Amino acid sequence: MPDGSYGGNPCGFIVESSDGNFYYSGDTALTLDMKLVGEGIQLRFAVFPIGDFFTMGIEDAVRAAEFAGVKKFVGVHYDTFPPIKLDHAAAMKTAEAAGLRLLLPKIGETIDI
Repeated sequence: MPDGSYGGNPCGFIVESSDGNFYYSGDTALTLDMKLVGEGIQLRFAVFPIGDFFTMGIEDAVRAAEFAGVKKFVGVHYDTFPPIKLDHAAAMKTAEAAGLRLLLPKIGETIDI
């Protein structure tokens, strides 16, 4: 963290199932390793943190979706406190402009993909 305190160890994972595979990037920023994820497995969607303060913002999430080879992604890690407040309309517009579908579940909401 900026003050030198430990901020955790980011990691992501791929979930494989008969219904389709997805990538959860974990609580991280954009990395080139996300290209390897997209090259190695067919994904239905991905989950990216888009709060922008500690993780990636919407622009980097769009790049991450392109790297991972998905057309649909779920935004997480946003709106829980002021530094990660998200402009939902702007985020949706950014994703749509890139030809992507962004899902923004409310806190505690369950969504079907």
